Amino acid sequence: MLKETIEKIRPVDHTWIERAKKRLNSLTKPVGSLGRLEEFAAQVVAIRQQEMSTLSKKAIFTFAADHGITEEGVSAYPKEVTAQMVFNFLNGGAGINVLSRHAGADVVVVDVGVDYDFGELPELKIRKIRYGSQNFLKGPALKREEAVKALETGIELSDEYFLKGYDILGTGDMGIGNTTPSSAIAAVY
Repeated sequence: MLKETIEKIRPVDHTWIERAKKRLNSLTKPVGSLGRLEEFAAQVVAIRQQEMSTLSKKAIFTFAADHGITEEGVSAYPKEVTAQMVFNFLNGGAGINVLSRHAGADVVVVDVGVDYDFGELPELKIRKIRYGSQNFLKGPALKREEAVKALETGIELSDEYFLKGYDILGTGDMGIGNTTPSSAIAAVY
């Protein structure tokens, strides 16, 4: 599934970006005054290939997992806080919930690797790959097959939600110690 999805990805058609810019520049406002928001709007127009795209049905996926690197003391909080935050997301008490309500977006919480058994919670998507990653200081955080499965989980969920009529999806993550792997990935790039 991952290979097939990657093969379907095409560059955006720049004629759509130019059409979007032309329309944005025709609005009653100084040219370029909305900064990067105009860039993002043009990108959405080019991806959807619709000049007047409406984004009425939105969702933000919050993928939750524990990080093995926390055993190195990289976080001020213990990994048990990851599960507590998942419950907070589900109860609407986190920052992403506030921002999503303001934007009219649904929050979809996905357990892809929390080292906790949530049982049956109808509002929680259980797509657990494993109970927390390994410590990447000592070896790979995930086996290759697990990493591919995690990516395919995102693909499956996005396909599912687009079939439900969602116009745009966003992603985020939650896991104590998550800034350490994020920093490591950024350093590799």
